[in-house]
Amino acid sequence: MKKRILFGTTNQTKQGRFQKLFESLDLEVLTLRDLDIDINVTEDRKTPEGNAIKKARTYFSEAQIPTFAIDYGLYIDRFPEEKQPGLFVRRIYGTSQEATDVEMLEYYMSELNRVGGESEGSWISAIALVVAFDKVFSRSFSNKTIFTSKKSAILTPGEPLNSLQIDPALGKYKAEMTPGERMTAQDVIDRGFLDFMRQHIRDV
Repeated sequence: MKKRILFGTTNQTKQGRFQKLFESLDLEVLTLRDLDIDINVTEDRKTPEGNAIKKARTYFSEAQIPTFAIDYGLYIDRFPEEKQPGLFVRRIYGTSQEATDVEMLEYYMSELNRVGGESEGSWISAIALVVAFDKVFSRSFSNKTIFTSKKSAILTPGEPLNSLQIDPALGKYKAEMTPGERMTAQDVIDRGFLDFMRQHIRDV
């Protein structure tokens, strides 16, 4: 029987990705919607890892089953400091309001055009796992990407920036990659997530 684990997200695209990623661990990955959990966590920590821990703790308190959460930080080399997305990739208005996929695409395309239409960038990815109130594990990873203001014709629901990102090794938009290519491109991060969960599977 598969072990049930809660993924602190309502994003079905991300849920499918992590269900696939963790399939070798015999885990059933549930989302907040699966458990009818409707809690808005204020992401006010200073790092992606801090936010991931806060989200995982909050949702664990509600669900009372092993819970993991992820968070990201984005840094675009040519953006001035005051324009760096950092932890607020979707909060492009400078408030707690999150932008829609379309709004994000329009905003980042415009800002990229301001700096020449293309820039290297880095994602910081963090994962946190809570299995008890006093048992919390976490880790962070980093990977490089290229951003362009020329949008791909393919949109990944829930992950709109995939239409503006080109993998440096493959030279393809992330939105246009096959599942195998995306796995290869995200190998460092995904292997990190998988190794992290494999390391703590006995705690789940």
